[in-house]
Amino acid sequence: MARSGWLKRKLMTVRFKGREPRALLWKKKVYEEWFYYARMAQERKRKIPRAFGNLKKFDNFEDWWRDERFGFELFCEKPMRELVKEVDKKDRRLEADEVLVRVNLKGDLDVIERDFKKLLRVKDTGDDYTSNARFQPSRPMKHIAVGVTESDFGDYKRENKLGLYRATYLLAEKMPYKDVARELGWLEGDKDYYFTRHLNQDGTTGLLQFEYQKLVDNRVKKVKRHVEQVEATFKNIEVGTFP
Repeated sequence: MARSGWLKRKLMTVRFKGREPRALLWKKKVYEEWFYYARMAQERKRKIPRAFGNLKKFDNFEDWWRDERFGFELFCEKPMRELVKEVDKKDRRLEADEVLVRVNLKGDLDVIERDFKKLLRVKDTGDDYTSNARFQPSRPMKHIAVGVTESDFGDYKRENKLGLYRATYLLAEKMPYKDVARELGWLEGDKDYYFTRHLNQDGTTGLLQFEYQKLVDNRVKKVKRHVEQVEATFKNIEVGTFP
């Protein structure tokens, strides 16, 4: 049976040759869109964090992502100490967020796991990991529409809305909003429906011009919303978050 809800993800460990393995909390696609938006902002003389570097020098996202000064290094989680380890009998020093546990190794494994989980629940162990990355997206992964696969949402797939907003914005810089809507295919097909000929009382034919104009106005407003969304994202990037 296909899943219909969001499949919650934990940290995803990433390894680069010669670097310490560290993790990402959001999908790589989110950071890729962040790069594209930041580059657009920088090209338009908008402010972006200096830590992102001069994005014009990079031909593509992957080059920036793998650069040891930028990309992954800006978004990865800080290295984590081992969450579970064997403690030497002489070492009883504990951090504020640690607890010392005694385990009977001769006990049944299922029972040990049951009691261990019970103890953790009593200790109010956090269910959600709190990011400690230098730069973090503004909301949880499931609320960022960058396109998803079946493993995330079962049969339901979301489009990459952030990519669509970018495309709309770039077109809107070159042409009127109505032409943008037509270029994106938002008026094709619908025009044929709304312009269907019908018989007037006198036997002549006419066009449903009023209905079609309502459609055009609606699509123009959609273009306007996309442009405003990109502008709002530029402002968020300036203060170090996205989208």
